[in-house]
Amino acid sequence: MDNLSFGDLLSSFKGIALVAIFFGGSIFVHELGHFLAARKRGLKIERFSIGFGPRLFGWTGKDGVDYRVSIIPLGGYVALPQLAEMEGIEGASSEEAEKLPKISYADKMIVSVMGAVFNVIFAFALAFILWFTGMPVAEGTSSTVIGYVPEQLVTSSGHLAELGLGNTIVGPAYKAGLRSGDKVLSVDDNPVTNFNQISEAVMLGNRKDSQGNPTATFKVEREGKEIEFVVQPARIELNSKSGDKVRMAGLQPRTEVIIGEPAANSPAAKAGLKAGDRILSIDGQPLNNTVEFRELLRKGGAKPRTLLVEREGGVSLKVVITPQLNTTVNPVSIIAYGDEKNRHQLIVLAATRDLLTNDPAAVRDQLMVLGNSPEDPMLAETLKIGTIIDKVDGRTQIVSVHSLETLKSTVGKTPRDLTVYWKRANGDAGNLTLRNASSVEKQPVEHAQIGTFFVTKPEMAYRNPWETCSGIVKSTFTTLGRLFDRGSDIQVKQLASVISITKTYYNLSEDIRRVLWFTVLINLNLAVLNLLPIPVLDGGHMLIATIQRFTKGLLNNKAVIILQYTFMGLLLSLMAYIILHDVRRCSGDSERQLKQQLLERHVYKQQDFAEKK
Repeated sequence: MDNLSFGDLLSSFKGIALVAIFFGGSIFVHELGHFLAARKRGLKIERFSIGFGPRLFGWTGKDGVDYRVSIIPLGGYVALPQLAEMEGIEGASSEEAEKLPKISYADKMIVSVMGAVFNVIFAFALAFILWFTGMPVAEGTSSTVIGYVPEQLVTSSGHLAELGLGNTIVGPAYKAGLRSGDKVLSVDDNPVTNFNQISEAVMLGNRKDSQGNPTATFKVEREGKEIEFVVQPARIELNSKSGDKVRMAGLQPRTEVIIGEPAANSPAAKAGLKAGDRILSIDGQPLNNTVEFRELLRKGGAKPRTLLVEREGGVSLKVVITPQLNTTVNPVSIIAYGDEKNRHQLIVLAATRDLLTNDPAAVRDQLMVLGNSPEDPMLAETLKIGTIIDKVDGRTQIVSVHSLETLKSTVGKTPRDLTVYWKRANGDAGNLTLRNASSVEKQPVEHAQIGTFFVTKPEMAYRNPWETCSGIVKSTFTTLGRLFDRGSDIQVKQLASVISITKTYYNLSEDIRRVLWFTVLINLNLAVLNLLPIPVLDGGHMLIATIQRFTKGLLNNKAVIILQYTFMGLLLSLMAYIILHDVRRCSGDSERQLKQQLLERHVYKQQDFAEKK
């Protein structure tokens, strides 16, 4: 927050405003459905509230209804004493519920269901707008053609992969035999029509083999033939704080390889490549993805490569280019520690006194932790990324270390117990001992580069309202089902709270069309969740009304009150649990953001091809 610019501040206000308008508006639409139905059916209405708890502000209408906004923004309600006794939640009624006129079974069902109906209508209307305006989507995701199947997949310590220290496995899809150009028809017998559905089908998969490993059956079209492949997706940790893990197969969509402006004196510039050129193949191999092109460059090293290029106007030409091998990262120092069977590596780099400075002339006079490989849970909170190491226990005395050379020489190559003295910007400081520590030589990874960046080609999806809404509803029901499926990796803690919803609105705030799409999702989820047959929810009201309608004395008013309060307590506990994990998820996201800042400002080199021989 200290580095938040005025522009970012304005953007944050924009995000908050969007949350108030669209998320709050979605709750308003839901409660409006109940309100209008109740008024139409002649029911007594005490309050119309957005949020729960104490009143923030509001007014009393000419109709006698207390219209209010309440302090807890976790939903809303229309207080209908004739429908259900909810005094502890909605406040006391001005009249005893038992003295009010009884309402019919039809009244109860109609009023209960209309909240969800209004959400569906609102969602459909927004989806109708998106049908005409189009929805921006990532390049290649509108089809199911595979663009690239990586041979390796980073499973953890992703920010260390550039240093050759990230934890990797063989790509699950590559291992199973899937290749670029395959058109995916279905995943686990579920037909797919776009690339996002492929990722979702894998993530929500519930199939396992005899050893308990996740599996996903892909049916693809290859050269006119239908072939099945059984993939064993990897469980990838998305967030170190919340522990969120999802299944990933390791697939990327088809994208065009379009270059931006080549750097001066770079191989691309010398070969005559221009901004906007589309690279069709390398050494005769067709290209389907930008990452694929980078990987093929890397494998070829510094040998000359022949590119087939399409230029503006449809002109095709062959270009011979010799990539340049560059070390793309600054030096680091590595301390290995632990026993022989469980060795970890502490990665330390030189950093400026101001850790996030943009001044390239700043003096590098501090040593900072970049991470552990593999990630060491024992030191995760002590020697976490960004922590400063200023002293270590030398052979005879405590030594101040302000350079990688001093650290390396002090630690030495002979394993010994090493005490590391650390401090952080907030004033925390301490020391700890690394067992059997020694200095390790590790050369940074060299990459073959041509000296240009790549341009993404925007795409628009024009999906009809039925396709948009039915897809979201299906996904919602599938997700709910997976929460109770032992074969699935989806957990309750991964559900979104108001924190994640707010953050998502903020992240999407630059494009109103994405905001509208997310609001469609929110409304359909509100509709589905509220119709679940759980007391307190609309579906619970309908269930209780049905039981009372077709049984005699099974659920009296006292029993209903007990049910309502019991499930409200359970629901609030569940919401608190989800919010807690959402807070941890946000903390993990902040840590990941810090890692990226450190990489960009301290680890990655700015390549200057003019200096190369």
